Amino acid sequence: TLLGLVFMFVFMAYYMIQGFSANLYKGSLGSDMEATLYATFTVFCFLAPPITNKLGTRLALFLGILGYAVLVACSMLYYLGQDDGSSVPKLGGWVVIAGGAVNGVGAALLWTAQGRLMLQYSKDGGSDSGRIFAIFWSIFNVSAVLGGFITFGYFSSSEADGNLDLFVIFLVLIITGGAGSLLLKSPHAL
Repeated sequence: TLLGLVFMFVFMAYYMIQGFSANLYKGSLGSDMEATLYATFTVFCFLAPPITNKLGTRLALFLGILGYAVLVACSMLYYLGQDDGSSVPKLGGWVVIAGGAVNGVGAALLWTAQGRLMLQYSKDGGSDSGRIFAIFWSIFNVSAVLGGFITFGYFSSSEADGNLDLFVIFLVLIITGGAGSLLLKSPHAL
């Protein structure tokens, strides 16, 4: 249940970024960031299992969540630099693409650790793995619904394509998920 809640918070933010990347970034930057993210994710899916084995599942999960936070932080810096009155230096779209690459590495760690944790949390022989996966996926999928409500609320009350408040909301959601991952019990303690 806690693992599902962790993912719910992280992916409320991520689904909003992914769904509205055309609004949040100029030109093709959103699609370029997504392409970089998924290309990096694909490559690092081959490297994530040994890294997860070495670091442990809970640490790999936490580091994976930080990858999502890096994307939001890079997007925030990019956004702040676009404001002509800002003291933040104007950064090119490369910062968002770099954030997407870091997110891709994090996503590979996150999903590898999630799968392994789910199997480790199941009883001997995996007799209850179906129940565990059902609970996780039902809570996790609520993220799309809640993210949709937050997005609707934000864009129906704001005429801007995005602002600092929106990125702060994203970051708070992801940090909440990251904090929740630190509360997960060790599979050996169960």
